[in-house]
Amino acid sequence: MPFRSRKGSKMKPASDSQRLLKALNEQDQAFRKLATSPAINSVSKAGRELNARLAEVMSPIQKVAEQLQTPQYQRAIDIARQLSDASSGLSVSKPPTPRIAAPRMPASVERVRSVAELGALVRRARKAMKMKQSEFAAHAGVGRRFVSELEGGKPSLEFDRVMACAQAAGIDLTARLRSR
Repeated sequence: MPFRSRKGSKMKPASDSQRLLKALNEQDQAFRKLATSPAINSVSKAGRELNARLAEVMSPIQKVAEQLQTPQYQRAIDIARQLSDASSGLSVSKPPTPRIAAPRMPASVERVRSVAELGALVRRARKAMKMKQSEFAAHAGVGRRFVSELEGGKPSLEFDRVMACAQAAGIDLTARLRSR
């Protein structure tokens, strides 16, 4: 697009170098205005203060880092690594979680024909242990609601949880083939 002079007459189009020079001059003027702006001075001052405080904070950290590079600290670090490596090869067994023992009752055999009968048996054992449902649930590793459902005779319960409750109550479940 051709440029027009103030009087409206057509001028020949500006070359790329002329447009670039004009844009650089405009940028230069904008930077000069910013450099003399009071806002820039306050930002610069805040930046210097921030750098000074950062240097204060970093100084103790740098001292510790330098100390860690000394031979005595390096030796202590090496010993700690060796101990860690040596102990990682050892098998340290986790202590068993304490279980509340089910009361020792005379061994009796009861035939259980339904979940309701098993639930009643679990309830009797829990009460003999003087435990609330929530305490017994924690002991068996199940939820309180599950204990309630088992004792209530709900027919669709997870077998492994039923077994956990029976074991926690001191009840052995056995199975045998019936004779024909």
